[in-house]
Amino acid sequence: MNRTAVDVLDPRYDAEPGYWTALRERAGLRADWSWAVLTAQAWAARTPQPVTVLRDGAGPRGVVAAAWVTGRTRRHRFARPSARRGWLGGLDIRAPGSSAQPGWWFADAGGDGGVTRLLESYVPAMRAELGPGFRGMLVRQVGEAGLDAVGGRFRLVRRTEDIAVLDLAGFGSREDWMNSLARKRKQNLRKIFRTFDADPSVAVRCVPGAEADPVAVAEVLRYNERKHHDVPIVPLPHFTGYLTALLRQPDVRVIEYVETATGRLLAAATLLDHPVRPIARHWGALGRADGGRSNLYFHFYGEAVRWAIANGRGSVVFGKKMTEVKATLGARLVPQYAAAVPLLR
Repeated sequence: MNRTAVDVLDPRYDAEPGYWTALRERAGLRADWSWAVLTAQAWAARTPQPVTVLRDGAGPRGVVAAAWVTGRTRRHRFARPSARRGWLGGLDIRAPGSSAQPGWWFADAGGDGGVTRLLESYVPAMRAELGPGFRGMLVRQVGEAGLDAVGGRFRLVRRTEDIAVLDLAGFGSREDWMNSLARKRKQNLRKIFRTFDADPSVAVRCVPGAEADPVAVAEVLRYNERKHHDVPIVPLPHFTGYLTALLRQPDVRVIEYVETATGRLLAAATLLDHPVRPIARHWGALGRADGGRSNLYFHFYGEAVRWAIANGRGSVVFGKKMTEVKATLGARLVPQYAAAVPLLR
């Protein structure tokens, strides 16, 4: 990148750049990268959340999202005013909303998914911004193509949870997808779908995010978050302010399960739309002891497939967790890696 200009932005204080909408469209960044959502997330974060844009005369050429982690970072302490020079710390490079996607994009990413650009362009920019206290990075969601670029002496690279991606090419309906599955799974799904179709006590609908109640959605997501309480330094996904901003984005859909007699939300999933590869971002459901229903997750999976096929999407990213179950539902598991990169001086 010749004559590169660098904007290190804090969404809590910096206004949305004039180039942001065009950058998102070019990079294919989903709703969780909208500036309003980044702002809501940053205010709820445990760490400063710098968003760095690299530009040249032709406009933005790269963007990286990160969390600035120091010895002062605590789970139950909100972020201090900014990522300051002089503090000892490191950058956790991760997508702002979905751990199923890299936290960076470069126009000239090359064959390694942009890892070389990250190391050669982003690291010097952040050294200049953060000073000698910037001692390392944790780079998440590195694909297999980026392993050579991110490997090296003193670097620790480990495989993390695979990402489940369901490819939909060749399927004209949900039935076509089911027919591709193993007999036992197919029979189980058909029974689940018939049961829900015949049950008037639960209404299932897929709506624009703006039609969903963020408070009710937050309540059901809390049940799921308690099961996966394993990432202590990033914003929790069930903050109502964050969900309010996210659900207002035009490229968000919500699959809802509502108890018809009371109007109570039993389960909900968010879909971050994309012309080719939408992401199933959140999932939460009440437990049976709290009035929830069995097999809601499997029904949601089928509803997401039906929605994606009807809207001409080529695949759906179903993220991490429960990968063995997702594999039985036809998903391919894409290996992902995390790399700890010390900055030696």
